Amino acid sequence: MLRDIQIFFANTETLSNEQQQHLFDSLPVTQKNKASGLKSKKKKREFVVGRTLLIHALQSEKNLQNLPLILEEAFAAPRVDSLDNYYVSISHSGFIVCCVLHKFPIGIDIEYKKNRKDLIHKSDFFMSHEELETLKAMVEVERKHYFYEVWCAKEALFKALDSETQKQTSLKSIQLSRCSEGDGWSVFQSDMNNHHLSLVYRGGECQIQLIAVEL
Repeated sequence: MLRDIQIFFANTETLSNEQQQHLFDSLPVTQKNKASGLKSKKKKREFVVGRTLLIHALQSEKNLQNLPLILEEAFAAPRVDSLDNYYVSISHSGFIVCCVLHKFPIGIDIEYKKNRKDLIHKSDFFMSHEELETLKAMVEVERKHYFYEVWCAKEALFKALDSETQKQTSLKSIQLSRCSEGDGWSVFQSDMNNHHLSLVYRGGECQIQLIAVEL
C-alpha cells in the first residue's frame, strides 16, 4: 500500500493586507523576526504564507499539541527542532505557495508558466545537451511543457540534495533519467492554475495528495 505525501498549497492572489497581518500575528517569534527583516512586500507575503503552510502541515500530519521550534536556515528550507527525521520543502511562484513534509529527503518546485520567447536559448543554463536536443526536436506547442517539466524537476531534485552535494552540483549536471532508473528518487509532476509543480523524493513511491489551504 502506497504511503501519502501531502502537498499543502495556497493561492495568495486575493489575500488582503489585513489577512496577511493576521497570518503574521499568528507566527512564532522567530518567523516574525525574519519576516520583518524582508524589504520586498512580495517576498514577505511568500514567507508569511509559506511558514503558515508549514505550521498547518505540522499540525495536520503530526497532530502536535505544542508547535516545535522552527529553525530558519540560511539559503535553505527551515528545519523543525526535535523532528530531525523530517524534511521540509517550500516553493512559490506567481500567486501559489506550497509546502511539503516527508520522512526522507524531498524537494518541491513550482513555476508560473510564462509565455517565454526563444525557449531553446533560455534553457541553456539548466538543460543538458541531450535535453536541449530533445527540446529542439519538439514542435512549438510541446516545448513550453517540456521546458517547465525539466526545469521544475531539476530545481526540486537540487533542493532535495544535502548542502554538501549541492555545492558540487549544477542544474545542468543533474540527470533526471536517473530518477526513473532505480536511483532511489521518485518524481511527481502536475499542472495547476497555469503553474507547473514538480516533487522529487526518496523513500519509495508514495500517493501524492494536493491539499488547498484557505488562508
